[in-house]
Amino acid sequence: MKLTIVAAWQYAKKNFVFPKNIIFFGLALLLILGFSTAVNFTPLAQPAIAQLGPLSTTIPRYVVTAEFGRDRGGSDYTTFVTTSPSASVCQEACINDSKCAAYTYVRPGLQGANAVCALKSPAPASTPNSCCVSGVKL
Repeated sequence: MKLTIVAAWQYAKKNFVFPKNIIFFGLALLLILGFSTAVNFTPLAQPAIAQLGPLSTTIPRYVVTAEFGRDRGGSDYTTFVTTSPSASVCQEACINDSKCAAYTYVRPGLQGANAVCALKSPAPASTPNSCCVSGVKL
C-alpha cells in the first residue's frame, strides 16, 4: 500500500507542477466563485431618485398585520370603496395615514358591489367573521 501511495505521489509530482498549478487554480476558482456569490448582478427594480433636501432621521416605520376572517367593528374615522380584490389597498392606506391604528377590508358584495375599506382609530377588538380581513398597526 505504501508503495502505491509513493508511486502515485511521484507520478503526480512529476506530471503536475504542484505549487504553481494548485495556487493558480485555487485563486482562479476562489475569484470566480467568490465574485459570483458576493456580487449581486440583479439590476434594481426601479431607478434611484435623487433627494432634494436632507433626509429625516425620524422616518416612522410601521408593521401592519393581516388577520384573515377577522372583523374589527367600530372606531371608523374614514371609509372608502375600492375595486381591489385584495386587502393590501387598506393595509397600504393604513400605513400611509399617521392617524390609522387599524383597518378592516370588507369583501365585495357584502356592503355593496365593491369592497369597502375602513380605517380605524383607536384599534377595536378583533372578532371572528368570514366577511373581512382586518389588521392592526404595530
